[in-house]
Amino acid sequence: MVGNRETENLGEMLLREGLINNDQLEEALKRQKATDKSLGYILAEMGVITESVKMSFLRKKFGYKFFSLRAGQIDPLTLSYIPKAYAQKYHLVPVRVESGALVVAMDDPSDLTLLDSLKTLVGMSIRPVIASSADIDDVLGQYPEERGYAEVPAPPSLLYRAIRYAAFPILGFLPLVVFIALLGFSEEFRRKVNSVAGSEFSFDVFLYTLLGWGLWIIIVWEINGLIFQEKRKPGVYPPTEQEESEE
Repeated sequence: MVGNRETENLGEMLLREGLINNDQLEEALKRQKATDKSLGYILAEMGVITESVKMSFLRKKFGYKFFSLRAGQIDPLTLSYIPKAYAQKYHLVPVRVESGALVVAMDDPSDLTLLDSLKTLVGMSIRPVIASSADIDDVLGQYPEERGYAEVPAPPSLLYRAIRYAAFPILGFLPLVVFIALLGFSEEFRRKVNSVAGSEFSFDVFLYTLLGWGLWIIIVWEINGLIFQEKRKPGVYPPTEQEESEE
C-alpha cells in the first residue's frame, strides 16, 4: 500500500476503484494545477464525489483517522505553526502538538509532496488526520489577521551573502595562514618564535599555536553568529523539536 502511494495520486486510486472516470480526473488535475488545492478537495468541489465518500475512502485506504473540528476553538499558538496564507492555499489547519508531531487536519492527506513541504515548514513531524472541508473552513476563520505577514523582507543581496559565507573561513584561517607564512619567509620572526619556545621547531611551538588558533576560531564563530544570525518571525517558524520515532 505504501508503494502505491509513491506512484499513484488520490485521483488515480479513485479511478481504479471505479469511483470517477478519466474525463473527471483530467478536469480535476487541470484545476489542481491552476489552484494548488488538493485533488480530493477539487473532486468534491466538482461534485464528482461526496465528502463522505472521499473521507471514507481515505480512511479505509490509508488508515487516517477522522477528526472533528467542531469541539471548540483551536489554540492560537497552535494555529501559529502554519501561516494563514499557507493554510488557506492548501486547505488545512494545525490541530495540536502531540508527542513531538504536529497534528494537521486536511481534507486530502494523501499528497506526500505537501506533507514533506509541511514538515519542512514547521520543523517537526506531521501527523495528518481527515477533516471535512466545512470544519476546516470554520477553523480557518479562527485565524487572526496577519498584519505584516505579507511584508516579506527582500532577499539579501549577493554581496551580503558572499560576506556572510566567506567571513568566518577567512577570519578563522587568516591568523594561521599568516603565522605559517611568517615562519616560512621571515628569518627574524622564526628567531623570535624560537627564542620564546626555547628550541627550534619544538612541540611547544606547535601546541601553543594550535591552542591559540582554536581559541581564535571560537571567538570568530561567536561573533559571526551574532552578526549574521537570522531573525525569524515568532509564531511563523516554531522551534524544531525532536522528530517522533516511526511507529
